[in-house]
Amino acid sequence: MARTVLNIDDSLYEQAKTCTGLKKKVDVVTYALKQLIEQRELEKILELRGKIVWEGDLEQMRKGRDGSC
Repeated sequence: MARTVLNIDDSLYEQAKTCTGLKKKVDVVTYALKQLIEQRELEKILELRGKIVWEGDLEQMRKGRDGSC
């Protein structure tokens, strides 16, 4: 892990701390970075909508999921 000096807007930090319940700046920044990455990955997946043809039997795949036959 690298040490980095950041200038963080105090009001944004306080809002993020309140929203997340996290206490340490490093935890808030790490959480924010993970959320940003997750959001971008979801956006990439959504961009595929209508571009991929899926073949399969959804009902067949669901069978047995809940322990039933």
